[in-house]
Order: sequence, then structure tokens, then C-alpha cells
Amino acid sequence: MFIAFSIIFVITLITILASLKTKIAIKKNVSLSEFVNLENNFNTLSEQKEQFKQENLKREEDLVKITNIYEITKDICEYLEESKIFLSFKKGLATFIHFEACSYLTNMDVRDGLSGFEMIPLRADTENYGYLAIKGLQKSERATLDILAAQFLTSIKRARLYKRVQDLSITDSLTKIFTRKYCMDRLEEELSRSKEMDLSLSFLMADIDNFKAINDKYGHLVGDVIIKTVAEIIKSNCREIDLLGRYGGEEFMVILPMTPPEGAVFAAERIRKSIESTSIKAFDEVLNVTISIGISSFPQDTTVSQELIDKADIALYHSKNTGKNKVTTYSSELNNKNS
Repeated sequence: MFIAFSIIFVITLITILASLKTKIAIKKNVSLSEFVNLENNFNTLSEQKEQFKQENLKREEDLVKITNIYEITKDICEYLEESKIFLSFKKGLATFIHFEACSYLTNMDVRDGLSGFEMIPLRADTENYGYLAIKGLQKSERATLDILAAQFLTSIKRARLYKRVQDLSITDSLTKIFTRKYCMDRLEEELSRSKEMDLSLSFLMADIDNFKAINDKYGHLVGDVIIKTVAEIIKSNCREIDLLGRYGGEEFMVILPMTPPEGAVFAAERIRKSIESTSIKAFDEVLNVTISIGISSFPQDTTVSQELIDKADIALYHSKNTGKNKVTTYSSELNNKNS
């Protein structure tokens, strides 16, 4: 009986051990599976981390590039002259891309003479602002160049708009010569320069004779043609250094730097004769007009700009009162005659 009991005990023990072994094996297998899953997740997260790292580096590079582009834009916007804008742009461009040569062409015909250069048109709406000519550009850098070229075009547009506004503010709309205010400012500058450098300066005040009668008889449109044509004739008889402006109505002012009284008389007579000998076609009318001129000079007559104008006006008044179509040089005697 003891032997039978022992056999049953051994069998039961073996059964229990087998069961435990199975459970341990199952438990072991479950842990291994979880470990594999964790390992896979870890690898996935590591890959994502590296991907995010690369994306962050790319974003940082883009941010640096955008910041640098902004700096270039800020630098070129400091200038309002196209040549200076291009020099600043070219310097900034070299920090981004590699190229052999780069030029800014405003003359459209020049582009045909550049071999090996890629021509990038600078256009906005219907207006062509020229070309960027670049040599030795890598294809991979074209996108960056396009961004920078757009910034360059914006600055060129701004400069040309500023010039147009400036031209409008200093140029008379009818005659296209300088305005009174601009000439008055320049007279102050030229007078100061003449004082500093001990130079002569003369001032002409001119007025179209009998203009009111012409305007009343033929109308304002014809009068405008007369004023415009006389301005063109005066300008064609001036030197490059002279400044011609519309003083008001049919009156003109001419600043003659480095010109003594005798030189001013010569210049004024040349203007007067040229106008007298010109037939002006205004619509259906062909008219001949004359002009009267008064002259004052620095330092002979005055050292003050407003007095220079006033004395030229006195001389002009004398020309008008003594027959018109003549040139009068200011003298102290004129004050007594006109008083």
C-alpha cells in the first residue's frame, strides 16, 4: 500500500511540475513578445526623433536664409539710386550663391552682346525694368536667385517711383522745366558756392511780351503752346550748368553760375534773338512773340538771393516800359526811374 501511495504521489508531482513548466513557458513567451514590441516601438521612435531632428535643422537653415534675405532687402532699400542698389544686391547675393559674374542691364540691346550669361528679365505688370545677367549659376541655386531677384526688382521699382515723384515735385507740368521753388533753393546753393569760391553769378528774369493780349485773342490752349515753346527755346540756348525755371505764368528765371554781367548780357541777347526769330505754330495759328529780360549779378549788384531776384525784376520792368523785346542790366539808376 505504501508503494502504491508513493507511485500516486510521484505521478501527481510530475503532473504539477509539468503544469508549472507549461505556465512558465507561456509566461516566458509572453514576456519575449512584449520585449519585441517594445524594441520595435523604440526603433520607430528613434527614427521619428532623427526625422524631427533633420526637419528642425532644415527649418533653422530656412530661418537663417529668410533672415539673411531680409537683411539684404533692408540693405538695398537704403539706396534710391539704381547703381547703388545693384552694388548692394550683388554683395548680398554672393553670400548665398556662387557665380562667376553678375550685371544689371537697363539697356535692352546690350543683352545680345553678353555670351555665356543667363538673362533674367525684371518685369512688373507691363513694365520692363531691364535684366539681371548672371554667369556660372548652378541649377540647384536658381530658386534662391529667383527670390533675391524679386527683392532686387522691388527695390528698383521703389527707386524709380521715388524719382518720378521727385521729378513731379521739381518740374513744371506744362513746360517740363524746373519749378520756382526748386530754382529758389538752388539759387541759395549757387550763391553760397559763389561766395565761398569767389565766383561770379548772374540771374535773368524774363517775361513774354503782350502775353495777356495773345491769351485773350487766341485762348488759353494757344497760350499754353506759346509758354511751352518759349521755355524750349530758352532751354536750348542755355548751358548744361545753367538752371531754367518757370517763375510764374509767362515769366521765367535763369540762374547763370560763373557768369559776370557781360556774359549774362550775351546769353540774354542770344535768348531774345532766338525767340524773336522763331515762328510758333499753335494749332491753326502761327505766331511770332518777343521777350523782355532783366539782369542782376553777384557780387556787383548784391550778395543776397532775394535782392538778386528783386533787382532783376526791376531791370525787367524797365525793359517792358521802354519798348519791350529788349535786355536791361540792373543799375542803381533804375530804382529812381521806376520809383
